[in-house]
Amino acid sequence: MRRLLIGLSAFLTLTGTILVVPVSAAPGPEAHPVTASADLVPMGSAEDPARGAELQEGTTEPVVGVPESAPALTVSRTDVEFSMVGVTWAPDPAVDDTVVAIRVQDEDGAWGDWSEVEVEDMEPDAGDGAPATERRGGTAPLWTGPSTGVEAELVTRSGAAPTDVQLDLIDPGTSAADGALGEPAMGDVAHAAMTMPAVYTRAQWGADERIRSWGPQYPPTIKAATIHHTANSNNYTEAQVPGILRGIYQYHAVSLGWGDIGYNVIADRYGNLYEGRFGGLASTVVGAHAGGFNTGTVGVSMLGDYSTVAVPQAQIDAVSRIVAWKFSLFGINPRGTTSLVGGGSTSKYKVGSTVTLPTVFAHRDVGNTACPGNSGYARMPEIRDRVAALMAGQVAAEPTMAARYASDPALRSQLGAPIQPEATIAGVTYRRYERGNMYWTPTTGAHAVVGDILARYLAGGGPAALGAPTTDELATPDRVGRFSVFTGGTAFPGGVSIYWTPRTGPRAVAGVIRDLWASQGYETGPLGYPTADEKATPDGKGRYSEFERGVITWTPAGGARSISGDVVAKWRSL
Repeated sequence: MRRLLIGLSAFLTLTGTILVVPVSAAPGPEAHPVTASADLVPMGSAEDPARGAELQEGTTEPVVGVPESAPALTVSRTDVEFSMVGVTWAPDPAVDDTVVAIRVQDEDGAWGDWSEVEVEDMEPDAGDGAPATERRGGTAPLWTGPSTGVEAELVTRSGAAPTDVQLDLIDPGTSAADGALGEPAMGDVAHAAMTMPAVYTRAQWGADERIRSWGPQYPPTIKAATIHHTANSNNYTEAQVPGILRGIYQYHAVSLGWGDIGYNVIADRYGNLYEGRFGGLASTVVGAHAGGFNTGTVGVSMLGDYSTVAVPQAQIDAVSRIVAWKFSLFGINPRGTTSLVGGGSTSKYKVGSTVTLPTVFAHRDVGNTACPGNSGYARMPEIRDRVAALMAGQVAAEPTMAARYASDPALRSQLGAPIQPEATIAGVTYRRYERGNMYWTPTTGAHAVVGDILARYLAGGGPAALGAPTTDELATPDRVGRFSVFTGGTAFPGGVSIYWTPRTGPRAVAGVIRDLWASQGYETGPLGYPTADEKATPDGKGRYSEFERGVITWTPAGGARSISGDVVAKWRSL
C-alpha cells in the first residue's frame, strides 16, 4: 500500500469526514511521554540454546499435544524488574504451532503459577510498518504487574521450531499522571456526526512518540469494526492502565517491529477509552490488529483476557460507544454486512480473498485465533444491538429491498428475478425471487434468506414467529456450515439463529441456550453443531437442544446447563 504523509487538507479530501479537535483536559499532574525499557534475554533455539538458556526434557506443566519427552527451551532470570513479558523469535512462516509457558516472581519473592501465553495472532499488512525482514514473531504481551523474576519454557507442538528466541522483559515506566489522568482530552465536539465519546489521548497515557517508526496510511473509507481482547491479565487497577498501554506499545512497536501499537482504540474494564494507533481517531488510519483485514476496518480491543471470564458491562458499553461514533462518521449500518478483500499469514483466508462479514465482527471471524475469547465472542450480538441503539436517529434509514437489489450484483445473481410484488406480514416487508426471499424492516435493513435455511424459517412461522433476518446467510468460521440470525418474533423474543450443515440440516438455536452455546465457542466448541431444534422437556418445565456432542438444557430454576460425554448417554436413557 502506498504510504501517505498528508496534511489537514489532504486528510479532509481523502476521508470525507469531519476532523474532531481535542478539548482541553482538566488540570492535574502533567502528562508527559514516558520511556519504556526492555531487558532482552537471549534464549537461542532448541538446536543451539543461548548462554544461560537450557534444553530440558518436557515442560514443567503438561501441554496438550506435546509428548512429555519433547525438548523444551528454557531460561530463568531473577533480580530483574519488569511488569510485562513476551517471547519473540525470528520471523518464519513455517513456525505456526509454538507453545510458551511463563511464571513470574513478585516483589516479595513469591513465585506464581505457570501461565500459557498466546502466540500473537495479529500482524500488520504487507508494506505497513517495518520491513517484513525486521519484524519478529512471538507471543502476545502478558501483563504481570511489578515482578522481580521470570521462568519461561518454549516447546514446539508441530512443524518448525523458532530460532533466535528471546525473552522481552518490559518496564513501562511510571508517571505521576498515571493514577490521575483527569478528564479524557478528546470528545464532546460540536459538528461531529454524533457526539464523540470521551477518549484518553496517547499523550495522556504517556506514549513516547520517539519509538514510533510507522507513518500513518489512510485508505478511502472505513467499512467495519473488528473486536478484540488483548489477552492480558484481568486483575489490573485503573491506575495501572496507562502503564499497560505503554507496555503493549513498546512490545508492538519495538519488540515485534510493527512501528506502533496495533489497535486503534482500547477499552478497559472500567469503561474508559484510550487512543491507540497514531493518525487520528476520526480518520481511516490503518491499524495492525487483524492481519490481512486491517485496511478499511477499525480495531477496538478490550483490555483483558475474556476466554472464560465474563466481560464487564462497562467495557461492552464503552466498545459500543466508540463503534457507534465511528460508524456515524462513515454511514455504516451496524446490523449490516460488508465485503472485504484480504487474507494473510495470520488469517484463515488466502491473500486476495473476498469475504462477506458483519460490519461489527470479531477477530476470530477472519483470523486463526480465539480472540476476543469465548466470553467476548458471545457478546457480539449485544454489541451490534447497542451500537444500533446509539445510532438511532443519527444515520440514514436502512436501504429498501429495491435499493439493495439494484446496487448489489452478487445478491441479484444469488436470488434471481423477482416473482411477486412486495408484501408485508407482521411488520416485515418481503419479496419472493426465483431462488430465495428478501426481507426488510426499518431497523434490520434488507437481507436475503435462501435454500434450506429459508425452508426452515418458513416452516417455523416466518416473520410472525421468528422475526426479520438481521444478516444475510453467512459461512461459519470452520467453513463447514451456514447460518442466518433473526430477531425472534413471537416464538423467540430473545432472538434465534438457524444453522445448517450437510449432515445436520437446518436447526434453530435460540435464547439462553444459544447464549451458553455461544460462550463455549459455537460450533467450534465442545458441543459442535445443533442436530435438532429446541424442544420442550417431557414434563413441560424446561427446554433443551441437542448437539453433535452433547445437550444444553434449560429450566427457570436452574438456568442453562451443558452436558456431554457419558452424562449425555445417561440423560437420554432416563
